[in-house]
Amino acid sequence: MPTTAPARLDPLQLLLKHDKPVPRYTSYPTAASFHTGVGPSELAAELARPSSEPLSLYVHIPFCRHACWYCGCNRITTQAGSKVVGPYLQALGRELELVQQASGQRRRLGQLHWGGGTPNYLSGAEQAELWALIARHFDLDPNLEASIEVNPEFLSREEVLGLRQLGFNRISFGIQDADPEVQAAVNRIVPPDQLRRAMGWMREAGFESVNVDLICGLPLQTPARFATTIALVEELRPDRVSLFSFAYLPEQLPLQRKIAADDLPSQRERVQILQGAYDAFTSGGYDAIGMDHFALTGDSLAVAARAGRLHRNFQGYTTGGELDLLAIGVTAISQYPTLFSQNQRDLKAYMAALDAGVLPVERGLVVRDPDELLRRRIIQRLMCDFRVDFGHLSGGDRPGEGRDRTDAADTINGPQRFAAEWADLQTLEADGLLQLERNGFRVSTEGRWLIRTIAAVFDPRQRLRASGSRLI
Repeated sequence: MPTTAPARLDPLQLLLKHDKPVPRYTSYPTAASFHTGVGPSELAAELARPSSEPLSLYVHIPFCRHACWYCGCNRITTQAGSKVVGPYLQALGRELELVQQASGQRRRLGQLHWGGGTPNYLSGAEQAELWALIARHFDLDPNLEASIEVNPEFLSREEVLGLRQLGFNRISFGIQDADPEVQAAVNRIVPPDQLRRAMGWMREAGFESVNVDLICGLPLQTPARFATTIALVEELRPDRVSLFSFAYLPEQLPLQRKIAADDLPSQRERVQILQGAYDAFTSGGYDAIGMDHFALTGDSLAVAARAGRLHRNFQGYTTGGELDLLAIGVTAISQYPTLFSQNQRDLKAYMAALDAGVLPVERGLVVRDPDELLRRRIIQRLMCDFRVDFGHLSGGDRPGEGRDRTDAADTINGPQRFAAEWADLQTLEADGLLQLERNGFRVSTEGRWLIRTIAAVFDPRQRLRASGSRLI
């Protein structure tokens, strides 16, 4: 008698079956592998490497007026204003001087991003001072992609217009959830009318791209409540939407202990929230980008995704994967072809290093092993394209390198080279998460929710000990 194919599991059953702690893979190897054996000398050597290519610069502004209870970012909550900002800007100036001394050349900036914390904690005059400081040390490309994260709670029309006048052409603000009860439960209250005003000012200022952040899994969230937030976002019509899944880690993040575990939505509710958002955005003119982003079809991120030029780093999804990333400020992480380096995570230690005339690197990682570089390429393409073609991968040491190489000497036989991983992929294929091909595989629609689990197949560290945050 013919055998009956086993019934496919629904999305929740798949998550329950495969859910385990896994990294978010903003890098590979992940920051959990960083160690103090890498320090200022390794970054100085990288900076000294001659290059005519443009650079991406990230600036970390750690200050916040108050703490959002869901937050896992490195931030300093203070009402001191200019009393803390002034010394911090001076420290950033010293760091840039040390960077330029080590480099011995004046680099051109192709991308600039201010993150935090709350970059608009700085006053308009302080923002202008920091911009001038950067322009003093770098040549700004005529087509510079300059982006900034802002908290809409304290935003004004004057400030938005000022940021655009400075030279920022991309801006991002956090909604997280527009429901007042959910906002109160995480200590971040921004009325919908203020969100509407903020978007209006950004459009008036002529920003080329506006992104909003949403979070799934916050306390008191329900599918119905979040549908109201989605409706507001559809009304605002930003160019990009980031939909992150809340990682509840009260043991590691004491601030999250203010959130009652019983108030968190169930796994079924979280799946419904994510699916509802996916359906709404993809039917409303947005392309699904990577694991947690959406972009209007004409946006550069969507264009890059369709062309296979999407990249993922510590800033999330970006179109500038070919650029070296230099990061300044406390806790900031720089990323080069074979080097990760992270600055001191404690503000006093960061300041002390600069006072001593030393690049403030606390830890990092040097990656030169060809197998590890190849695994980076696999995970990178998987997280960006939801597909891996081993025949078009090489062990290139720079993200984006070796993408289209077809030299026979570089051709990789995936099933043979990664036999153990291939067996794991076959198990995932049986559950409908992906489809194996002759020398590669592509992720199914159901597998998108488990993309981190699929990526972890190629991470030997995860085989030894699962670490990271759960999927849902």
